[in-house]
Amino acid sequence: MIFSISNSLDKAQKIQAGSFVALNIWERQHIEEWIRTNPEMLGEDLLIVSIEFDRFSNSNDRLDVLAVDRSGNLVVIELKRDPASGYADLQALRYAAMVSSMTIELLLPYYISYRRKHYEKSLSDGEAYDQIIEFVESDTFSELSNKPRIILCSEGFSKEITATVLWLRESDIDISCVTITPYKLQENIIIVPKVVIPLEEAKQYLIDIKRKEEEQDKAKRRYRPKTMKILIENNLVAEGEKIYLKNSLPSHVKFENNHPVFIATITGKLGQSNAILWENDNNEYSISALTWKIFKDTHSDKNDPGGVNGNCHWVNEAGKSLWEVAEEYLTRNT
Repeated sequence: MIFSISNSLDKAQKIQAGSFVALNIWERQHIEEWIRTNPEMLGEDLLIVSIEFDRFSNSNDRLDVLAVDRSGNLVVIELKRDPASGYADLQALRYAAMVSSMTIELLLPYYISYRRKHYEKSLSDGEAYDQIIEFVESDTFSELSNKPRIILCSEGFSKEITATVLWLRESDIDISCVTITPYKLQENIIIVPKVVIPLEEAKQYLIDIKRKEEEQDKAKRRYRPKTMKILIENNLVAEGEKIYLKNSLPSHVKFENNHPVFIATITGKLGQSNAILWENDNNEYSISALTWKIFKDTHSDKNDPGGVNGNCHWVNEAGKSLWEVAEEYLTRNT
């Protein structure tokens, strides 16, 4: 329930929840675009890699949104405008099965096409690959999990769907339900998202998502350790060393010397997602997650910047990007 408080703070007015149908909100035109540009609406950081994915063999089906999470899992996102519409769970399961064998290499052309269409930026295979690798917060990540996750997103869910989702979770299928409720406030519509399955107190179980057999694909293609791991293990950066966000910044981000937003400190924590300490709030982040946050928060429309390889944007005291430092080391020693 949402209340609007008067300027004098002495009155509270209840705002009634609306419906997508009554407010003329449509699945592809509106809801899908909201999720695409603000994936955190689903309760977590996600890298959107494709929308309206229809490249299934011998099938005309379209997967609403396809993403990658911070643990290296594909995420199938199924959107429904009408809570009464059935079979969302079955559709999502079918899509998850269809993409379960997808590798990073197979995913690249779809991600590149998505970026070109929605961000007007062409990526090479290598750049796209690096963005996906850097988005995942694991130093050992080299390939997508073969058990995609599922997120169902709707205004509400029938008892049949919630019962099915709970049963699937008991059967070790990672499937979640997120409600997005619209409220009409004067000329604006306010959207309130809420993860309803799993319940907040049960989220801890998601931390231990099963890894794909690590040895299975380690020797495949072009496995490269995470940049920060290369730098720290080979003493190319040191714990306590300052780094600066100033290389190849998007047009809406202007570097300011000595400004805490653009300064961080290497922490030297290997095997963890937290690699740098941000001066702006004194919290630790992975380098790419922090860069993504800065690019998004400083944009006037808070638009999702898409995949971000933070090591390309942060530089050492000499002004050389961390990515360049790591690449030069690998070139000399391979």
